[in-house]
Amino acid sequence: MNTAPPTFLNNLLPKIVPCERLNLKEGEIIVHAPGFEDRTMDITQSIMPCSDSRAILFDYLPHKPTNKLTQVREELERLGVTIKDEDILKYNRFEPGNFESILEHRFKSHAINHVIIDISTMSKLLLILVLNACYKLNLKISIIYCEAKNYHPNQEKFKTSKLNGEIHQPTLQIYTGVQGVVRVKSLSSVAMQGQPTAAIVFMSFNNNLTQVLLNTVYPGRLFLINGRPPGHSWREEATAWIHDQVRQEWKEDNPVSIADKNSVAMPKRITSTLDYRETICLLLEMYWQLSTNHRILLAPSGSKMQAVGCFLLKALHPDVHIEYPSPVGFAEEYSEGIGNRWLLDFGNISERLEMISNAEREEYLEIRLNK
Repeated sequence: MNTAPPTFLNNLLPKIVPCERLNLKEGEIIVHAPGFEDRTMDITQSIMPCSDSRAILFDYLPHKPTNKLTQVREELERLGVTIKDEDILKYNRFEPGNFESILEHRFKSHAINHVIIDISTMSKLLLILVLNACYKLNLKISIIYCEAKNYHPNQEKFKTSKLNGEIHQPTLQIYTGVQGVVRVKSLSSVAMQGQPTAAIVFMSFNNNLTQVLLNTVYPGRLFLINGRPPGHSWREEATAWIHDQVRQEWKEDNPVSIADKNSVAMPKRITSTLDYRETICLLLEMYWQLSTNHRILLAPSGSKMQAVGCFLLKALHPDVHIEYPSPVGFAEEYSEGIGNRWLLDFGNISERLEMISNAEREEYLEIRLNK
């Protein structure tokens, strides 16, 4: 698979690059959502504060005692980062409500022009809401992402569970359940109401996320997108296996590579879980194929970087409707250790999206007009 963006986008999609440590400047602010994973503390190693350094931290609700909000705040303040009490914003994962407008108000109160967003332990819906707030305020955006060193279940656990018949349904209990589908007004759309719905869903280790979405929206068509991790390559086949039953129920929309009788059929529609460019390029292609006759529903249930690609599609095409199947919680063994750290620098997100939109429309409208 060609991992480079299509020619018409040229250098409009910045690459994600290894990150050592960022030297913060005046007018910048850190945004971080402290979770329970080891890598949530990496923010304290990834930045070099200046005298004006500030931060906004998110407090997840419902409350989880193992989240490291207090530790993150104390360590950042020790480094010289100013964090006011009013910059600890509560975020209810099941009822986001007016969170986005509250965040916009805090951004305005700081008179900043550049937001450094650590998405390492940020929920995917929250990630999209933060990016959307920055977009609406015409801010510069840089994203820091720290991988975990190890993810659960590991390959041996997955194989053992399959052999022992412990997995009666094609799922693994990374999540403790599914709360339901979460909708946010700013990410919704009433466009194409009455038309058949085409749901674009990213595969994960919890097929319950896909099932609850299907049981809620009853799409006319379903398009599954698998993920290809830069490491842990076995997980690509595992997520394909988990979703194989659902895929077979929607065969026409989900072609696979030919597999022998001893291996799972591998979906042809796949993007990197790290390189967001593959995700947005595929989503743009699918949008122009489907948008004329379908209402497009997008479920960012894959990786965090795939969710970044989902935000870009929504920002470029407001008629896309986002719904997020939200897990109730996570198993105690979710990830451990601190892996590679990455940086994605968008610059002014509004200006970049305008350039992408111009190039995209010139490319696809020309193709459509020449048909």
